[in-house]
Amino acid sequence: MIEITENADYDLPADAIFAALTDFASYPSWQEAVESASLLDSPVRVGARVTVLRKEMGWRGTVNVTVAELVPGERLTLATADGTKPAVRQSYQLTSEGGGCRLRYALALDGMPKMFEPIARAQLRRQIPRMLRRLAENTALAPGSAS
Repeated sequence: MIEITENADYDLPADAIFAALTDFASYPSWQEAVESASLLDSPVRVGARVTVLRKEMGWRGTVNVTVAELVPGERLTLATADGTKPAVRQSYQLTSEGGGCRLRYALALDGMPKMFEPIARAQLRRQIPRMLRRLAENTALAPGSAS
């Protein structure tokens, strides 16, 4: 099992970052392995389904996740269905700090063949900080964003 957590501080309000997290169509602009993402059940709510087309490490495929937790402005958790291999759980926890916010990102990836775990872990440790920087950059550039 791979578990990675990363924190990022932003000079943007938590609501602006949360809006980007729940704008699934924008995922390709800040997640380099994502080619497209679509919310299948609107509005965003617990149980809503999201389909994500990913391409990484020579693999291209669709990952279907469900909104497992949702606290508007504070928490979003996306997870694959029970029994999916590999199982993925991504959590974004926001806390306001002054005029900005802190994001705690947690990823759990279970069911990947053991021989690929070191390669995947190394790639994720490089990719996640870039992803969180791009999230801030793209959010700051979005129309109507406060900075």
